[in-house]
Amino acid sequence: MLVDDVLRRGESRNLGPVAGTGADGGIPGIGAADLGEVVTLPNGQQVAIFGDSFAGNHMGADPHYPSVAVPVTFDDKGMPHFGQPLTGPDGSPNMLFPLPPQAAGTNSLPAGSIRMRDGTTYMMATGTKDLNPTGGSWLTKVTDNPAQGWQPIDGSWRPGDFAGGAQSQISGFQAADGNVYIAADSFDRSMPAGMYRVDPAHVTDRSAWQPWTGDGFGPPGGTTTPISPVKYGELSFQEVQGQPVLSGFNATTGATEVRVGASPAEIFGNDAATTVVARPGNWDHPLPGTYPQNYGGYILPGSTLDDMRLFVSQWDTRPASGGVPYTVKEFQVNANR
Repeated sequence: MLVDDVLRRGESRNLGPVAGTGADGGIPGIGAADLGEVVTLPNGQQVAIFGDSFAGNHMGADPHYPSVAVPVTFDDKGMPHFGQPLTGPDGSPNMLFPLPPQAAGTNSLPAGSIRMRDGTTYMMATGTKDLNPTGGSWLTKVTDNPAQGWQPIDGSWRPGDFAGGAQSQISGFQAADGNVYIAADSFDRSMPAGMYRVDPAHVTDRSAWQPWTGDGFGPPGGTTTPISPVKYGELSFQEVQGQPVLSGFNATTGATEVRVGASPAEIFGNDAATTVVARPGNWDHPLPGTYPQNYGGYILPGSTLDDMRLFVSQWDTRPASGGVPYTVKEFQVNANR
């Protein structure tokens, strides 16, 4: 799966744009996209879930897709190949994340997934306005037919300020011990990451999630003690080769990074192996190895600790940029230390 030569421990390599601005091939009919978390359907097929996407080659080039499911396969070098989008743009009958009544009038965006050991996957969607979670968040169950929309799970909606605002973006997995561990923060990147544990039978019941208290998991309904000393954004929390791995956007430093911990709650501990994948930079003064306004960091299927693949987004929000680039790049990482 390695592209050409082996990466040293703690190294990363940018493999270039794969979707959105600058991508060769990319997504048919979509020229600007971000995020792209890959989830596996019950039938084994994989789809990439992109956020705000556009037919043109820049942010705002309508038609606009608030979220879009795109079939994806990977070649023997680990590079993606996308099929025709399965869900439609604004106003179409086949929206990926239909809005619950409480989120009416907002923009439904993907906000992370929870992967179970039996192959079931749940996704969170968040109703946003100007990228703030004003419409709250809810859980959906991944099905074989994204074109029919992934419907809100009854009782899973919570307002944007639920849990102190720290539960509108998530990522989690069912570990070998049987428990489900969920990293969570705020969709607007205003808070540190927290951690929850829940029995797999109750994973969609958010009132059953047990918060990390600093010295263990407390009773459901309590407030989580932050596990990160910094504000965090996008999250991708998985078990890779038996170890918990958190990839995501460090909103304090502006870097996408990967952390490998001894246990879920120790993912930000002093002993966690940390690799900075995409360093921040300055659009006006570009330096090699820097990526201004990078974010995301979704772990791709088939990743190992010494050959981890990530989708990292980049968006130039300066008015003079015209919304270019608005893109997803693939990075290769050796997350060992």
